[in-house]
Amino acid sequence: MPDALVAIGWNDDVAAAVEAAHRPDAVPGRVTRVDRGVVTVLTDAGSVRATRGEVLPATGDWVLLDGDDEPAVVEVLPRRSAFVRGDPMDGAARDAQVVASNIDTVFVTQSIEKGAKVRRLERELVLAFESGAEPVVVLTKADLVLGELDLGEVEASAADVPVIVTSAVTGLGIDDLRAYIGPGRTVALVGASGVGKSTLVNALVGEDVRATGAVRTTDQRGRHTTTARELVLLPSGGVLVDTPGLRAVTLWLSDEGFRRAFADVEALAGDCRFHDCAHDREPGCAVQAAVGRGDLDEARVAHYRELDAELDRVAIRDAERERAERAGRRPRRAR
Repeated sequence: MPDALVAIGWNDDVAAAVEAAHRPDAVPGRVTRVDRGVVTVLTDAGSVRATRGEVLPATGDWVLLDGDDEPAVVEVLPRRSAFVRGDPMDGAARDAQVVASNIDTVFVTQSIEKGAKVRRLERELVLAFESGAEPVVVLTKADLVLGELDLGEVEASAADVPVIVTSAVTGLGIDDLRAYIGPGRTVALVGASGVGKSTLVNALVGEDVRATGAVRTTDQRGRHTTTARELVLLPSGGVLVDTPGLRAVTLWLSDEGFRRAFADVEALAGDCRFHDCAHDREPGCAVQAAVGRGDLDEARVAHYRELDAELDRVAIRDAERERAERAGRRPRRAR
């Protein structure tokens, strides 16, 4: 087993995938960065720049390289998990975009300074659950909050996911985050620009390895100090995947992630009078009854309906795209 790769996730499953590829002369490694078709791969001998093959690897992928003078990715090994969003083209998800792969935990990161954006959080949790990794909600910049923290709305939307309040300035919550990292483990940080992902990376590494930037006071949007998805090695072993801010959290095929992110609504839906209840104005709707009792937030239910409809549109477009590809023609543009 390659000693240099064990700390960043090499295990028996990866070794078996390498063996199954039947490429005895190829060199295995893990993708640490992707830049316009050129990938940086960490191998047992060190870091290598390689050209991509037919499939564009994602940060976190295990790949096989061939060629001494001009290394190239000749195979992307099967992923055990992947955080995937819809590629937001023309305002609609036209294809899948892999943000990070082979991850154990997703830190869904939001700034608590001006209050968390719970509707965005619900979208992010749908994708995090669908990834196959375990999500953790990380609320940053607690030192900038005036008054007492109120986490009620966040916790209600977090679907039993752990919620950790942090401050890179005071150190609050940083040790709690370290419980999720260690030799062989991979944690991905996702969230909007300016929420403090790179600052968290610096706190967890113990030194300034990522550039950080100021946030606009008018709308709390940050600049993209992280320009590419990149694996950051931790001194204690394991890796973090720091990602550029996701301006759009566009859903992709995420049925299981949707059910888990809205497990409270789904559990009630089974008691509705009609199996195809839209949970709006239908008689005998158990979900609306829970809203009336104050057991469910009406805005959360409305967002549930919105995301359900969005996922239906994604599934229709994806099926159309597949039919078009099989027929050798371009799919229609989304409207």
